[in-house]
Amino acid sequence: MSVVSDTVIANMALDNIGAKSVIASLSENSPEAKACKLWYDMSRKQALEAYDWSFARRRLTLASHPDAAPELRWSFRYQYPVDCIKARMIENPLGPDADAVPYEVELSDDATAKTIVTNMEDAVLIYTRDVSQTSLFSMFFVDTLSALLAARIAIKITGKRTLKGDMIQQYNSLLRIAPAHDANEAVGKKPREAEHIRARV
Repeated sequence: MSVVSDTVIANMALDNIGAKSVIASLSENSPEAKACKLWYDMSRKQALEAYDWSFARRRLTLASHPDAAPELRWSFRYQYPVDCIKARMIENPLGPDADAVPYEVELSDDATAKTIVTNMEDAVLIYTRDVSQTSLFSMFFVDTLSALLAARIAIKITGKRTLKGDMIQQYNSLLRIAPAHDANEAVGKKPREAEHIRARV
């Protein structure tokens, strides 16, 4: 596999919009590099949040939060993982075929940090981690990220407003087929039967 860096991804974004120049580094003093550097990290995080990418998926037993859980609805309050981009689900100890475990994300009592509240004791959260190491990115994620970054910088670099819309459309199209590409690195179970079918058993 060829080496992919943030600079390579930026140059892919520039190529997507037909920019006349490429960059040697995000830190160089050029309009292209400045635009890419401004939007790269936000675009990376947004692309990670948009889908449950397997390369960024993590399971973690949550640490208790000192604030009490809201008594009327939830029994436990946990700390929100510091490297979490998007909470996906709380693992049900009865297995993957069991019902989803309800939870919510809300602020701590002093409004300084996010917390997770649920009725599951010793909760294990499955979430998307804030991955910045490009060597961990799947090639399909690289393509998706470069499309989003291209949309962010299109007007600044080319002055063409329609080009931004074209790149957003490409980004959304890539997200729609992401599950099929991500599934290539996993062996899944048969789809879960509908609730009314399971009720007959």
